[in-house]
Amino acid sequence: GTMALVTGVTVQLLHMPEAVRTLLVIFDELEAASETVGAIIASGIIPAALEMMDGPACLAVEAAYHAGYPDDGKSNILLIELEGLSEGLDELVERVTAICHERGAREVRAANTAAERDALWAGRKGALGAMGRLAPNYYLQDSVVPRTKLPAILKRVAEVAKKYDLLVTNVFHAGDGNLHPLLLFDRRKAGDIERVLAAAAEITRICVVEAGGAVSGEHGIGFEKRAALAYALSAADLAAMEKVRRSFDPHNRLNPSKVLPTPEDFLKYPKDDPALLVANDSFVGTVGTHTSTSAHEHSTLPVELADIAVPADD
Repeated sequence: GTMALVTGVTVQLLHMPEAVRTLLVIFDELEAASETVGAIIASGIIPAALEMMDGPACLAVEAAYHAGYPDDGKSNILLIELEGLSEGLDELVERVTAICHERGAREVRAANTAAERDALWAGRKGALGAMGRLAPNYYLQDSVVPRTKLPAILKRVAEVAKKYDLLVTNVFHAGDGNLHPLLLFDRRKAGDIERVLAAAAEITRICVVEAGGAVSGEHGIGFEKRAALAYALSAADLAAMEKVRRSFDPHNRLNPSKVLPTPEDFLKYPKDDPALLVANDSFVGTVGTHTSTSAHEHSTLPVELADIAVPADD
């Protein structure tokens, strides 16, 4: 952990749902599929799972797992799972099906057996492994945006991929707005890694600054996205977070150098990048160097920032 060590976990066992229905919904247009996500949630229906995959992803998955996905390379899908009491679940399926057709779905297939349901989910769970059929390597980008912004952001992701001459495919948890574009590349080719990292940073900026999303949907910050926190947080915010962290870990032993940015992080950003708005004298100009007590770690942390007074109600 970043502020503590986990020494025990308490869990609660829940009953399995009485009934489950799994739908594979096929769209010709990715935009229509993404708009359907918002329409389902807006209707008051919260599926147990709501996943989206685009044409190239479906093509690769179907070739690898024969899950029953469209394999023309152009059809986009939603994988929707509804669960609950047997009584009333069929009516709920009918409502979701109607919403999908209203938004332009070409076909709605229901898994009729447990084997069909298992095959559909095996394809989704194995999707990342199937990407090797499209390229030797992939970079999994992770941000989150409001569901209503998904159609616009997917277009922007495609624009970024084109700008950096990268193939992009989408496999993500659409129901909660998590966005996971897979940037496909070959690390053996000169410049590919640099282009992928630049594209991922630009996608993060778009998700946070343009769409009002968050830097990470679920995969966390770690080393990679430390500086990107400046898209969403002010220097005072970061200072307060560092102060809280230091109160739990005064000797910087727990995951040193992770999560919170250092001045060096901002050196790789373009001079007109919004992240640099907080990397000013109030941030970079007041940092000190802190050496971890760990024998193999050394990190530069905003030490003086941690001493900035934070109002009690914050």
